[in-house]
Order: sequence, then structure tokens, then C-alpha cells
Amino acid sequence: MTAPAVTGLTDPHLYSHGDPHATWARLRRERPVSWHDEPDHEPFWAVTTYDEGLDVLSDWKRFSSARGTFLRPNLSDPYPGAGVMMTLSDPPRHDVLRKAAAVLFTPKAAAGFRARAAEVSRSLLRGVIDAGPHDFVNQVAAPYPLQVIAGLLGVEGEDVERVAAYAEAAVGNIVDLDGTAAQQAHLEVLAYYADVIEERRARPTDDVVSAFVLAQADGLDITDDEIILTCDNLAVAAGETTRQVLSGGLLALLANPEQLEALRSGAVPLKSAIEELVRWTSPVTHLMRTAVTDTTVGDVEIKAGQAVSVWLSSLNRDENVFDRPMELRLDRNPNRHVSFGGGRHFCIGAPLARVLIGVFLEETLRSVARIELVGEPRRTPSYVTNSLEYLPLAFHSA
Repeated sequence: MTAPAVTGLTDPHLYSHGDPHATWARLRRERPVSWHDEPDHEPFWAVTTYDEGLDVLSDWKRFSSARGTFLRPNLSDPYPGAGVMMTLSDPPRHDVLRKAAAVLFTPKAAAGFRARAAEVSRSLLRGVIDAGPHDFVNQVAAPYPLQVIAGLLGVEGEDVERVAAYAEAAVGNIVDLDGTAAQQAHLEVLAYYADVIEERRARPTDDVVSAFVLAQADGLDITDDEIILTCDNLAVAAGETTRQVLSGGLLALLANPEQLEALRSGAVPLKSAIEELVRWTSPVTHLMRTAVTDTTVGDVEIKAGQAVSVWLSSLNRDENVFDRPMELRLDRNPNRHVSFGGGRHFCIGAPLARVLIGVFLEETLRSVARIELVGEPRRTPSYVTNSLEYLPLAFHSA
């Protein structure tokens, strides 16, 4: 194996203070499929171009999700939930679990959350409009999604804030398996859902937990532990995508005022604006698969057992697929972004995420006349999530 064209993809500093897009662009030009052996991290392949990346994500027979879906320092260590959670399993297991919950995540089902999303959006906006500077990430974007879809995830109204805090802390466990705080947060989420399962077994409702419990009663081969792990994953993922798109999206619109005005005036459709903001922010930076057999990606040989990471943020800027990819263009059409993944693991919650993002943008444009950046944003030092940890804004009604 030859040395990589660029090193440091797992360096958190690259994402908090550097320019990862420059690194990915160089990789796309010089070595789209590159081998990385970085300090304090087991080696892995990085795929940075669109066609090669979708090849990996779409072919589960060659590239498995069952050994983890994100890079982490010790890739050879067992990953919690591997082969059990929906996101950490391959067909046919993955398809069975997905089918049990799919009816709750259809576009029609997602549309049913519009009224609740508008209500929560208005409530959160009332707290910050004309109230001076606020941290948009933590005061608005973070609480918004779970407040809207708590019922879908089996979280009772009075428990929303508690579970949201657990889920936020649990995100750190994606790469830090030894992180005490993150581990404790996961345990809290799991303990919460253990109680919910018993309640739904006695009195099922229209939520994910009930869907799995009822499927279990009908003969689905799924244990309570597997239900809990899947709900844990959904609770964590539910907040992350929406939070990141709203935070990063608003920052991008402020940097491109002509695009914000086009959206506000109706010159560009909201639907295409949502897709472009999702492409632009690329909430999940990469996804990992493990090669099942010796194979090739592009013209590069991959050995069985090796980790292959697909850098979604890079695929979404591939010059061979997107016209002027480094520009925010809310009317972009077509927009074949991969922010929701690809293949059988395409994000089950994508229709719901689109509704949540769209409704919040509608309510913001309706009630906020001017948005002002009042400080320096801070990016999260993570090579998994492309997110802001702090965004100081002021919302003005006139």
C-alpha cells in the first residue's frame, strides 16, 4: 500500500479550526480512494468521489454495516449493537427491522407532524425574537426536533428534556467508546426505553416502540434489548440531523444574503431550498463499511476485513456531479446529494427531517424580519458530525 495523498482525516482540529473541504477536494483530484494510517487510529480507506462512494454504500454484499458505521480509534474492538441495531445490520436482518417501523416514517406520516412542528417552532421563536443575542444551536435548534417527534419515539411529554439531554451526551459515544459521560448517557436512554417497552406491551400506541413490540408479538425475531438499542439510535439520530441542518443552514444563508432574500421572496421553492441546505451542511461527515471479501473500488484493491469510509461531505461537493458545488444555490436542480446516505441504509427518517426543516424555515421567515450574526460561531471538533456547537444570533421582528 502506498502512502496517502493527505493525512489527518481523523484529526478533530481539522473540523473545528481547519478546512476539511480543501482536504477532500485534493483527495478527489489526486487519489479518490486513499489509504490512511493515522496516529492513534487503526488504518482505513477513504472514498471521496460520488460514484465510488455510492458503490460502497449501495452494495451490502461487498461492504457490511455490521461492524460499525463510523470510524473510531479501535476498529477491531466490538461495537455496541453491531449486528443488532437497524443501522448496524445487513439484509435480511436490516430489512426485517426496517419493515417493522417503516409505516411510521412514510412521507404521508411525516406530513402529519406539520402542525406540531409549526407549534413548537413558534414557541421557540417567541423566546428569542427581540430578546437579544442567543445561542441558536442550544436554545432553539437542539430542543426543536425532539419536542416535535417525542411521541413518535415513545418519549412522554414530561420526559422530553431529560431524554434530549441524554441523547445529546450520547452522541459523543459514536467515536469514544470509553467516554464515561457518553456511556452513562446511553445507559440512561436504554433504561428509559426498558420501562417504555413494558408500558407499550400493555397499552400500545402509535410510536416506534409499539411498532416493534407488536411485530414481536406477531413473531418478529427481535429481543427487548434489540428494540431498546434501535430506539436509542433513533433518539440520538432524530435530533442531530435537524439541529445541524438548521444551524449550519442559517449560517450559510447569512453568508449568502441574496439566497436568503430569494427564499424569503418566494423566488426559489422551499422544497429545493431544503435539499440544498441538506447538501450544503452534510450533517453526517462520513459513513463506514467493512469489506466482506477482497474487492475493488474504482481501480483500487480492497482486502476483506478492511474499513472503508465514504466521506459524504466530499461526495456532496464532487465537481463531476454538481455544477459549482462550492456555491450555495437554493434553486439547484437536479440535486442528487447523499446526505441521507445511500442503498438499503438510506435514512428512514429523511421524509420527517425534510418536514421539520421546512416548517421551521417557514415559521422563521414569517416571524423574523432580520437575522444578525452577533459573534464568532464554533464548530464541533468531530470527524463524524459536521456541526456547530455554538451559533450566536439575534432575531429581530422589524
